[in-house]
Amino acid sequence: MRSIRVLVPFLLLTGSYLPADDLPDLSTERPGFSIPSAPVGLGVLQLEQGYTYEWARISGTSFKTFAAPQAMVRFGITKAFELRFSTVGYEWQQSLRFDGQRKKFTGGNDYVLGAKLRMVRQSEHGPVPEVSLIGGLSLPSRNSPFTSGGYDPYFTVAADKDLPRKFSLVANFNYASVTDAQGRLFSSGEGLWLTRSFKPVGVFAETFRTTIARGLGSEVVADMGCYKSLGKHVQIDAEAGHTIAGLRPSVYASVGLVIRGPRALIGPDRIRFHQSAN
Repeated sequence: MRSIRVLVPFLLLTGSYLPADDLPDLSTERPGFSIPSAPVGLGVLQLEQGYTYEWARISGTSFKTFAAPQAMVRFGITKAFELRFSTVGYEWQQSLRFDGQRKKFTGGNDYVLGAKLRMVRQSEHGPVPEVSLIGGLSLPSRNSPFTSGGYDPYFTVAADKDLPRKFSLVANFNYASVTDAQGRLFSSGEGLWLTRSFKPVGVFAETFRTTIARGLGSEVVADMGCYKSLGKHVQIDAEAGHTIAGLRPSVYASVGLVIRGPRALIGPDRIRFHQSAN
């Protein structure tokens, strides 16, 4: 954490600021579960955060959970490569058993350090999608009922393709090694996300499958929502979803906010400055 707190002010003080007009279109990973393939871009610093309420039932016990802020910081090292730091944030959870017994849990979630690398650019007129690889490591949160207690790696293949009539399609394939009370559990999942842009507003529908926990198998969830750009550097969003298959019925709703720095912190003009100085 100390290295992150030192790095950001250093970049703000020493970075070469590119004009806002030189920045690419805002690329976010909200809303939805599936991850688009596009990196944020060279020198771009971006904060994405969400607030989620969920109701779920497992084996006769219902759970109400609120998590905030579900935050992610993304920084573009090159046009195709970015570093990422994220957390689900702090959770407040209340459980209610079938016999009326109630329990409350609060605590922080694990932290994730990761990166995204674009491997293939989509063809403008052909069928080839844009493809990126996303990977990282989950770090345990101390003294929290929501921590896995282990160092858990994950890996995602993300592909997306622009379609006619301002539609876009995103597909994900997710893999992870997760720590639980019995050791390690292999987790996998897939997601499919379809969006339609009506600039500055967009709507989406999505379905995804993910592993729940040992003994519970996986679940399939469907959700939908909308997002709106507020200028070139800010986006707000809302979504809602529910389980359509699995042993853990659930319903959730979420709202979010994305804020991008108005200027890139590093870029080609910094290289030109050093060349002219020499």
